[in-house]
Amino acid sequence: MRGRRRTLAATLADILARVPAAQAVALPAAFAEACGPQLAREASCRGLTREGRLLVVVRTQAWATQVAELAPMLCARVNARLGRAVAHGLDVHLAAER
Repeated sequence: MRGRRRTLAATLADILARVPAAQAVALPAAFAEACGPQLAREASCRGLTREGRLLVVVRTQAWATQVAELAPMLCARVNARLGRAVAHGLDVHLAAER
């Protein structure tokens, strides 16, 4: 990829996608890369439900709405990054306020 800058999330997702035992780490990295830097600051993937849905936590209701609207694209990007169909949808939750 000469001349093209890659994010740390993209590099990490590529490496971890090749290691089956690293799915717990590969999934959030792939999600962060699928989101892009701005959205990744507001939303994070916390895991995968038994139904194959990504558990996503966001900071505000506005971001929850945005992420829900982007769900098909985000799932497609995560699946492409991991090289297999892992994400079949999103469960979006608001982060608990401190």
